[in-house]
Amino acid sequence: MKKLFYLLLALPLVFAACEDPEEGVDQKKEYTPELTLTSEAEMNFEAAGGEGVITYTAKMVEVTRVATEPEVEATCEADWVTDLAVAENITFTVAANEAEARDTKVVVTYGDKSFEVAVKQAAKGEEPKPNTPVFEAVTAVVEYDWNTVMGEVEYKLENPIEGVEVKAKSNVMWISQLQAKDGKIIFALAENKGDAREGKITAEYGMLPAIEFTVKQGAYVAPAPVVTIIEESVNLTYDATEGSFTYTVENPVEGVVAEATTDAAWISNLTAADGTVSFTTSVNEGFVRTATITVTYGEASDSIEVKQGAEGQDPNLNYYEYNMMSFEAKARTANVWDIIMSEKHPDLGQVFSRITVQLSEDNTGLIPTGEYSTEDGSILVNTSTNNSYSTWRYNSAGAGADITICELYVENDLEAHTSYIEGRFQIGDDVYGFVFEGAVPGFMYEELGDEGVTNWTSFSSRYAFDDCYIISGAAEGFSLEFYIHEMGVNKNNHGTAPAVGTYPVLNWMYSTSENYCEGTNGGSKVNGIYLKSEGQVVIEEVAEGYKVTFDVVDSNGTAWKGSYTGAL
Repeated sequence: MKKLFYLLLALPLVFAACEDPEEGVDQKKEYTPELTLTSEAEMNFEAAGGEGVITYTAKMVEVTRVATEPEVEATCEADWVTDLAVAENITFTVAANEAEARDTKVVVTYGDKSFEVAVKQAAKGEEPKPNTPVFEAVTAVVEYDWNTVMGEVEYKLENPIEGVEVKAKSNVMWISQLQAKDGKIIFALAENKGDAREGKITAEYGMLPAIEFTVKQGAYVAPAPVVTIIEESVNLTYDATEGSFTYTVENPVEGVVAEATTDAAWISNLTAADGTVSFTTSVNEGFVRTATITVTYGEASDSIEVKQGAEGQDPNLNYYEYNMMSFEAKARTANVWDIIMSEKHPDLGQVFSRITVQLSEDNTGLIPTGEYSTEDGSILVNTSTNNSYSTWRYNSAGAGADITICELYVENDLEAHTSYIEGRFQIGDDVYGFVFEGAVPGFMYEELGDEGVTNWTSFSSRYAFDDCYIISGAAEGFSLEFYIHEMGVNKNNHGTAPAVGTYPVLNWMYSTSENYCEGTNGGSKVNGIYLKSEGQVVIEEVAEGYKVTFDVVDSNGTAWKGSYTGAL
């Protein structure tokens, strides 16, 4: 019959037995028998039966009394277990089973010591239930960084035996504190300060074959340097000529030195050494100013804001540099201009500030060189909430505030077509200083000659509604928008440009047979100012396309003229 049994690992069932009789017993010493089962304590057979083998050890061990050497005996009460034979191993035969599943036991004695082995046989047509432990590695190889401090590997253990534990050990000192529990071996890793390395973990479970795991740890990687500036900011008086701040470097690298840089022209002679950055500054003769100094160390960097106050600052006020995003000027009338600028406010988001300048005489080209202030009345303060002519700050969410005090200095370079505008304004206890240099959008730096405006950057025409076309044009510091009404034109027969002819500037008319340019608050504007009912717009067809000539007067009484030739 086919033998089907499962050998378990050795169980610590230790009993007294005598020594190998071939060696004999030293009569000058006292011995007692010891018996140990070295095969499975439970054996399963299929219905067809089979041969069984029980392994054991039997020996005499030294004790304090004398005992005669007994014989090893094996017995079984079941008649379907036969041919029990005791030698180096205990063998027996299991008969075929033609009925239900059955079980019995084989009792092995050695003197007064004994153990039992359960013998189970499946019913006919059934397979015996396996109970041999399964011990396998799940993660045979694991890899960790040089600075990982804990690791783990996984194993599979099926059909565990009560009282037997998984034991784990390592062949390297940098893997330690191994603990096996619930399918995992957890261990500690020492940081690797050298090249990549590899170690082994061996796990054992009773007498089953040991399993092995490979643990790999990467080579040492030096941590990246970190530079940190200690102070939050540096604040200097207007007349300060030098400043300093401190920094630290973590994980320094041999041969790498710290460097300090800035884009501010008023800060110079930057040095970084021994954890301190020193620099020199010029005396501040203007408004409060700020700059950024950056300390770099290899790839690492940190920055700090340096602020220098202005002479005569009120200690009860807060001074800031305006973080300008945009700057433009718009003429409201012949002698009133708005300067509109925006900044990125840390609390309010994008904030617009408007400064309204009242000129002493008509000048629609630009704000002349000079000084302006709320004190002398040349800068208009807010007299009602966000009125048309007022100095005001607001944002897209509608949060507004009055600018109560404002000073402005304007210097124009008509030849270079640029301006230098410096100013400051106060809102509550906060004072903002700003500087703009360059061509101001909205300023006209040239006097109009006999031909008027001709240096166009854009000029176009489009059909608007009913009988109306809109002609738009822009030049440096100049813009126009003419509403041209051509009688008889509608959405079904309009073209891309109004017909040739002369269009006098007239007030809007509900019913007329005359083509005209709509003025007097009717839409047509020059530099944002409505036209009076004076002048005309002439449209001619030429080889280049069209020629548009205008000679008009705005509502402030300022005369404007110019011409455009090209496509519409």
